[in-house]
Amino acid sequence: MDIQQQDERLSKFIEAINKDAEERRSRILAEVEEYNKAEMEKAETEALTEAYHMIQEQMAQMRTSIRRELSQKEIALHRETLMQRENITKQVFEAATKRLMEFTQSADYEAFLVKAATNATSVFQKGDVVIWMRPSDMKFANVVTKVFEGRATTQEDESILLGGMRIQCQELGLVIDDTLDTRLDDQKSWFAEHSGLAVTAES
Repeated sequence: MDIQQQDERLSKFIEAINKDAEERRSRILAEVEEYNKAEMEKAETEALTEAYHMIQEQMAQMRTSIRRELSQKEIALHRETLMQRENITKQVFEAATKRLMEFTQSADYEAFLVKAATNATSVFQKGDVVIWMRPSDMKFANVVTKVFEGRATTQEDESILLGGMRIQCQELGLVIDDTLDTRLDDQKSWFAEHSGLAVTAES
């Protein structure tokens, strides 16, 4: 084999080696690129998943914070509304008490007491009765007892603050509370129900 033939064989051998090396290099580069691509996609997916969970957690915290704040505001508003209702109710009944006190000082008060006693006679048609009155109203004792035609006596009752009377018949076991105190007190429940100031859970 001459030198020329040896050179040709060597050249082909080298060419084959280079071709194989290039193919291996291209294959390795493709595998590396595929691996890098897969890892990037994996990293992106993990990052997106982590970001999603973080956003969900932050939104949950925000919702909890908002609910807590709204609840606190609702409680504060409810408390404020209750205080306003109590203040209005207090003012209304203070004014009503004042009007009743003025009424007991008027000329019409005696007629009111006589009428109350007269109304009671339809219930106490027999038996002796005791008429309880506030100390300052004892000056009306004679005109009130006269309605019962000798069957009534009067007693002072310091628990009666505004006026009116409480009539009791021991024989019948009955008591009629026609005091202005009770009349006014009875109006409180009516006022709370009909005044439009009722406070509910939704208020």
